[in-house]
Amino acid sequence: MSQPDLESVSMPSVINKKPQYNIYFMLLVVALVSLLMACLFLFLEIREYGGFGAFRGSLGAVTIPLPLDLLF
Repeated sequence: MSQPDLESVSMPSVINKKPQYNIYFMLLVVALVSLLMACLFLFLEIREYGGFGAFRGSLGAVTIPLPLDLLF
C-alpha cells in the first residue's frame, strides 16, 4: 500500500482558519456583558450610599450581644 502524497493534500492550518461564532461564543458574550452591567450597578449603588467605607445610619440599631449563659 502506498503512502499518501502530503504535498497534494491541503491541510487546514490555524493561521487560515476563520473564527467561528457559534452559540457558545454568544453565551460568553452575554455573560460578559451581564457581569459588566452588574459591576456598574453595584458601583452606582455603593456610590449612592456614600462610597466605599462610608457608614450611614444610626448606631442605635446595633445592640449588645447576649451573654452565653442565656443561650444554653
